[in-house]
Amino acid sequence: MRLSSIDTHLVVALHALLLEKSVTRAAKRIGVTQPTMSHALSRLRACFDDPLFVVEGRKLVPTPRAIALSPAVTAAIAGLERVFSDERPFDPARDARTFHVAATDNLELVVLPRLAHALAREAPHIDLRCRNLAADWADELRRGDLDIKLGRSGPPSPGIVRELLVRESFVCLLRRGHPALRRRLTRKRFLAAEHLAISPHSGEIGALDRTLAAAGEKRRIVITLSHFLVAPFVVAQSDLILTAPSRVVAALAPTMGVVAVECPIEMGGYGLELATGERAMRDGGVVWLRGLIKRVAAA
Repeated sequence: MRLSSIDTHLVVALHALLLEKSVTRAAKRIGVTQPTMSHALSRLRACFDDPLFVVEGRKLVPTPRAIALSPAVTAAIAGLERVFSDERPFDPARDARTFHVAATDNLELVVLPRLAHALAREAPHIDLRCRNLAADWADELRRGDLDIKLGRSGPPSPGIVRELLVRESFVCLLRRGHPALRRRLTRKRFLAAEHLAISPHSGEIGALDRTLAAAGEKRRIVITLSHFLVAPFVVAQSDLILTAPSRVVAALAPTMGVVAVECPIEMGGYGLELATGERAMRDGGVVWLRGLIKRVAAA
């Protein structure tokens, strides 16, 4: 088929449909009406002699043919974007731009204070919009709706570039004068105590409780919170023990009348990562912000 005979708007439409899996959202994404997008889908089906998407519930599910087309469509869109993009290198000292970052609160605590200081010195016209991680953060990165994700390391994911920022470990936080501090905090004393836990998602079982369950043990959790901010205040006014990442404790504990001790339950550490969509790695601004975040995280 000759390129001159192809309506390249169909490639844009197919790309939007592959990302959104919804005619309505795909139409909104590229700024056309829903009937226009429905007509484009009909033309695409005729062009490829394949339904490309089938309806399951309220979603469009791509057929094997559509899935096979996805890499080529993504590459074609990226090529078109490069043709019409501004090739001037990104200049953080001069350029004005807003970046969108999703992060867990513990990594925000580690990164954002230093990042804010660095931005004020090096990139005075750059704005950040930070929010909590959504369940579909990987799809947001692939679509370009999100520039960077900061959170716990995970398995490889198609279309996502992941990089370890720091390793984290756990410590226990108790109020000064807590009865458990009269002697070394052993496993037995830890399990006999009452606890405060952080659970961002209701009902989620954390690494500590999974470790205990595997050993046939259980602790009593008196209070569960959705984030770390208020936790040291609760610990300071109670006999509850909080098991938390060491960097969070280091940032919150010094002025709170609380003490950090080694956790008697061996869980091993975990990684905190920086993740970006593959397409964003061709964006000079995102590449610069990645570098800056890595620098302040390592400081």
